[in-house]
Amino acid sequence: MLLLKQLYTRLACTAGLLSLLLAGCNSDVFIDEFMPGEPPSVTIERADEPVTVSFEADNWGVRYFEDLGYGFSTQCTDKDGNSCYLPLEEGQVGTVRIYNEFFDLEAARRGGHELELTLRENLYDHPVEFGLAVGNMYEEKLIPLLLAPGSKYRVDSVAYDWSQFFTYDYKAEWVYSLIVDNTLAADTVWVNIRPYEKAVRRVRFSIPGQVMPADYYTTILGNPLPEVAIPDVEGGKPVMRDTRATFSLGEQDLPAGLDKNFSARVPVPAGKKMEVGVYVSVENYSVPFTLHCSNPDNGRTRTFSGKLTSDRPYDYFYIRTDLNHTDEE
Repeated sequence: MLLLKQLYTRLACTAGLLSLLLAGCNSDVFIDEFMPGEPPSVTIERADEPVTVSFEADNWGVRYFEDLGYGFSTQCTDKDGNSCYLPLEEGQVGTVRIYNEFFDLEAARRGGHELELTLRENLYDHPVEFGLAVGNMYEEKLIPLLLAPGSKYRVDSVAYDWSQFFTYDYKAEWVYSLIVDNTLAADTVWVNIRPYEKAVRRVRFSIPGQVMPADYYTTILGNPLPEVAIPDVEGGKPVMRDTRATFSLGEQDLPAGLDKNFSARVPVPAGKKMEVGVYVSVENYSVPFTLHCSNPDNGRTRTFSGKLTSDRPYDYFYIRTDLNHTDEE
């Protein structure tokens, strides 16, 4: 009987101690709420102006980002700048960067009760929205973020590598042809041609090896795209005047500086049936370029390098083909 009583006493003590331990553990987990109630919605209107989210306790960390539907990458560093990984655990100090080609946001925990959010760049034409999850192994809160769009990049200058400027003027382009049947006539007939009626200068910016979606440059530089100064040719040398072209990777037409109403007369002798082919002589050049751009909101810079080509008609000629004998004149 005494043995049973001692055993019962020991079991009771053990149960009591276990209850105290569990109660102590529960108080450690649930008493310190890091963010009581609903998490705040955070809106950031301007780049490089930090917004601080406050916490009641320090038992939280940055867990993950939700609804990142823009192809974002994530970069995480600890307080010493060394690479680390999400999630940042309770009490862990560090910075998480969420970014892609058009967007950059930093979330920095520098102490126990504050998270500093800094929008570095948002080049999209609309606000970016996603959720930031914070918490610990027992509880998570999702903070809604709304990041407003900022300024586009502006063109500061364009530089050309004149040492690699190349030009030639012996290219010809067909404009149109017409057939004149003067076989039954006794006299020469004269026909009018208008060699410049379709004349345009074609220019193209190209970046080798780069295939981007149609809205890539408008997202960075705005719509419409900016114009930049391009060279003309005088005496086989490049000269900078007031000629400008839109910085676009598609081919674009500029005025050729020729009279579209200009006409010339071509003779077709009596007794002849001839084809008159109308051509323009074309001046071509190519030159490497570098476009220097900066963002007025954050001072960041970007450069785009490639090649500019230009085809400009500057003269005309015609070729007469005798359709009776297929001789060209």
